[in-house]
Amino acid sequence: MKQILNIAHYEVIQIFKDRILLLIVFVVPLLYVSLLGMIYASSILQHVPLGIVDLDNSVESRAVVSAFENTNNFQVIPGINTYANLEKGMKNGTIRAGVVIPEDYSQRLSQHQLTQILTVYDGSNLIYGYNTRRYFQQVLNTFSADHTAAYLGGLGMSKQEITYVMDSVSFSMQVWYNPNYSYTTFIFMGLVIIVLHQIGLMGIGLSVTREKERNSWIQYLCAAVPQWKIFMGKALPYFIVNFFNYSLLLWVAARCVNVKIEGSLALILLLGLIFNIIITSLGFIISLYAPNSLQVTRYLMLLSIPLFFISGYTWPGTHMPVYLNGLGKLMPYTWMSEGLRLVTVKDLGFYYLDITLIMMGIIAAVTSFFALTFSKRRNPVVEDGVMVNSGINYPGKNSW
Repeated sequence: MKQILNIAHYEVIQIFKDRILLLIVFVVPLLYVSLLGMIYASSILQHVPLGIVDLDNSVESRAVVSAFENTNNFQVIPGINTYANLEKGMKNGTIRAGVVIPEDYSQRLSQHQLTQILTVYDGSNLIYGYNTRRYFQQVLNTFSADHTAAYLGGLGMSKQEITYVMDSVSFSMQVWYNPNYSYTTFIFMGLVIIVLHQIGLMGIGLSVTREKERNSWIQYLCAAVPQWKIFMGKALPYFIVNFFNYSLLLWVAARCVNVKIEGSLALILLLGLIFNIIITSLGFIISLYAPNSLQVTRYLMLLSIPLFFISGYTWPGTHMPVYLNGLGKLMPYTWMSEGLRLVTVKDLGFYYLDITLIMMGIIAAVTSFFALTFSKRRNPVVEDGVMVNSGINYPGKNSW
């Protein structure tokens, strides 16, 4: 145990000596999540810029305009009085949706003829498009119901009779787990986990390559210290910091960004514990076999975007090509992000996460095995290529 603590103490000293690494390990995760939290702070998309072209300009058409003005979901932009202005506003982005009331609206309404109101919305941004369509349905359904009730009242029907007619067929719609359609609840925790994934790998991924570049890794290889103690000593500081970051970022997400986080605290911590074991083991393995620190950063930068998208967190894996879905199932991020969603958003327990825990346990066992039993055979130092954390030497003129 003393040998492990000595190696861990040395690693802590190296972290604090390297200002960039210190920032990466301690500051960057919170900085990234704070930035993402400010981006998604509104949670629900409201006040969609709306242009209304009232070609009828009657009492009846102004009632339609009032229906859109009296909701927080839309913000009516003045000055959109022609179809050409509507098109221009949609092109330059000043408005995201439009309503066109035909010039014969009141006339057809008085004659009890089918009257159509044109609604358009910008589908180039799916977040705007999906929410705008839903808001249109809410406003127009309410307006149509009120108009029908007023018409039936004009025919002499009592309020009770109108109620019977209007409610002759009804339906109940419930939205489970995310009733407010909060985009933050949908996306934010996935971004938090990818930040922890990449920063965690980055921190420990530089631990061995730094020693290689300083030619001090041979001290570990030649010392009478078993491989598992070297791994434990090197990984311990990063394991503690990563788990602290995991807990801190969950707290920030729940308290500051208002992300829905429910479910068993024990299960949330268990997922974080297994995920942390995977990250520290995998990062150590990468650092063992990467030729230098620059290669580690390159690999991790290239992996971050594919990992996020093939995980199925934003787009269902069942609707991906089979080989991509299968590849995603081999990645720890896939299981961690989905498992955390099942717990925090759906409030599910151990029974529903058995496959997730088993798969993460298998990945943790495999990565830990290779990290604990690495070969102490020394590989030659890679002389080619740019290196970082390599000391105080600078390239000479002959290097260029």
